[in-house]
Amino acid sequence: MGIDIEKKLDNAGYQMFGKNDKTEELILDILKTKNNRYLKAIPFLIYKYKISASSIGRLSKDDLFNSILDITIKIFREFNIIGIIPEDIKGKKSKLNYKEFRDEFELQLRNDSKPNLLIDKQKIYEERNMQMDLSILFTKKEKQIIKRMIDDKAISRTDYEYYSRKTKKKIKSILGLHEFALSFYSKTPKYDEELYLLKRELEDRIEGDSKILDFFLSEGNIFINFTNWGSESHKELKLSQIKDSKTLELIKKYKNHDFR
Repeated sequence: MGIDIEKKLDNAGYQMFGKNDKTEELILDILKTKNNRYLKAIPFLIYKYKISASSIGRLSKDDLFNSILDITIKIFREFNIIGIIPEDIKGKKSKLNYKEFRDEFELQLRNDSKPNLLIDKQKIYEERNMQMDLSILFTKKEKQIIKRMIDDKAISRTDYEYYSRKTKKKIKSILGLHEFALSFYSKTPKYDEELYLLKRELEDRIEGDSKILDFFLSEGNIFINFTNWGSESHKELKLSQIKDSKTLELIKKYKNHDFR
């Protein structure tokens, strides 16, 4: 049976028959082998031939298929593939290696699209990066609406209202922040560990849960402005009161700083 399955997969390089019933039949044959090499083909077969909900329902009687279905749902979510597996269909938590199945799926996806030119490969990666960026900024529902709009497909009234109320405002904010993001992106955050060590040391010398706003050194005293429970206060410490040599060294090094 293994040779027969491999022949079917290899003959068309996963192109197979293109008919739902025959695809379902092949998946059942693969499941019977329990061979990991063939099992990894199943997510792509579901994607390529858009296995129907009724077929998935029949196949779901097999526990191994349910485990692969769980992986397939995660792969589709990562690649933003929607509309093949209905949202109400769930898999069974899998102990199979997700990365192996995902890598195999991506490989077959590339082979299927035959990106022979460098520019074609770049488009695949750009699309994937765009989907990852969209995932940071938008909800799953918003991504689905955006994809339909990109593909010039109609959306429901509910989705239209959702887009107008939430998504469009986000996009407007992104446009408004475009110039700022271009100038800001090149900046590198500055972190001074000693300065913030000094801040903690000084805060320990102030009562309660205080946060320093600024401090400055003058004539042997250090003046501290801070907030405590929402109200702003100040405190003066004589350097002679500070016995810790490291703290004194840092005060003399920095002399003043505004943390606001």
